[in-house]
Amino acid sequence: MTPVVSRPERQQVQPGHPDQPDRLVQAAWYHDWQDERHAAAFDHYHHLDSRNLIRNFEGFNDVRLLNERLDRWRAVRLLEVGCATGELYRYLKVKFPRVHYTGIDISRAAIARAQAKYPEGAFFVGDPSVPLAESLRALGVETQPDVVYAKDVVHHQTQPLMFLSQLISAASDMVIIRTRTRDVGTTELDPEQSCQYHYDGWMPYLVMNLQALIDSIVHSAPGCEVVVYRHHMILGGHYRRFLPKELYVKETGTAETAVGIFKQTSKPGWVTVKDRVDQNPNYTWAYRLRHALRQCRDAWYGRNP
Repeated sequence: MTPVVSRPERQQVQPGHPDQPDRLVQAAWYHDWQDERHAAAFDHYHHLDSRNLIRNFEGFNDVRLLNERLDRWRAVRLLEVGCATGELYRYLKVKFPRVHYTGIDISRAAIARAQAKYPEGAFFVGDPSVPLAESLRALGVETQPDVVYAKDVVHHQTQPLMFLSQLISAASDMVIIRTRTRDVGTTELDPEQSCQYHYDGWMPYLVMNLQALIDSIVHSAPGCEVVVYRHHMILGGHYRRFLPKELYVKETGTAETAVGIFKQTSKPGWVTVKDRVDQNPNYTWAYRLRHALRQCRDAWYGRNP
């Protein structure tokens, strides 16, 4: 029988409560990202050789957006917010050799892995309790990179639109994110009611109304071009998510959504929304064979410890 995971009660603290400032309330939600299991889970790309890593990454709409808009030979400064164990750095070294990369993440375990694998890279532990610009200054990191990239980070924030505005303010040229959206209904902004269970703790999982997201972007960056690639899927009922009921039905139009925000553009003020499915990676046959053999080995040793 599958064990039932109950959602533990978390003490409710109103914003501005004198006994626990807003920053500490926000930071409390990110404690469980420090679990080593988080770093291990996000390090599975490390087993891919460069050829298969490229095939995997370029199946996702956010990386496809990056390839569409970034000149391979252009020298740019790119900041990855939520870099995990640093595999985007390896991808960029192959595909965009002139990119000057910096990665930050709130997980000390993930950054330790990134630094061990790629000692020549620039990886830093960020502080989720302070604004992004303040965290970057404290780390001595470039506060105005050309490109800011954040994959699967925004919807894990307690205040996602405020966090996104910080990403937009940081970038001088473009921001590319991957997040979760809904076509119908308002955003549930209470992480007590929209969250995900990982590593013995709860994390925000806030699914934003797409139009509200676009409106917020246009407000933060007037005159920018916005490109949205939307991959519809039902978000509720998967991966230990505790979400509002309407996110379990197709009619709500939930999606994994890539968004490009372009400040330097020939189409200022344009908003483009396209439905485009993320592609399954077409791994090489050699990798598929190695992967199958590894699964057989693991299954054998699992039955014969």
